[in-house]
Amino acid sequence: LVDLTVVNFPNNHLGTTTSVMRIKKFRDVFIAGNTFQKLKGETLTFSQLLKYPILMLDKKSTTSEFLHSLFQQHQLDLVPEIELSSNDLLIDLARIGLGLAFVPDYCIDHEDEDLFIIDLKEKLPARELALAYNKHLPVSGALQEFLSYFSDNS
Repeated sequence: LVDLTVVNFPNNHLGTTTSVMRIKKFRDVFIAGNTFQKLKGETLTFSQLLKYPILMLDKKSTTSEFLHSLFQQHQLDLVPEIELSSNDLLIDLARIGLGLAFVPDYCIDHEDEDLFIIDLKEKLPARELALAYNKHLPVSGALQEFLSYFSDNS
């Protein structure tokens, strides 16, 4: 059992017994390394993105579900080149030119000269990081104290 988990929100896997405290808004972005320099300054559609190798989190992640859903809304079938369980690895693979990585904007060092954000025609909806816990279980003093650090941001 866990007292608390940090999740992306919205999240279809959270049940009705879950309390959610939203703590940070973010946007997902596609990033590329200098191998794809020709894309810098271009504005791509989802359809055009499919011409390039897509690097993303694995199928079981809410991020993967989110991106697949966005492509399906445009009647496009997303088939990623690589699926991993780490945003850090996705960034590293984009940096060395293996494809376009889909990662949260807060994971990017915006001063990294070896990476750039791909401009998209379709605006991606914002998501949030959230703390989730079971509202029907007793909350420990430690958890209450931890949650209090975030109560001003909810």
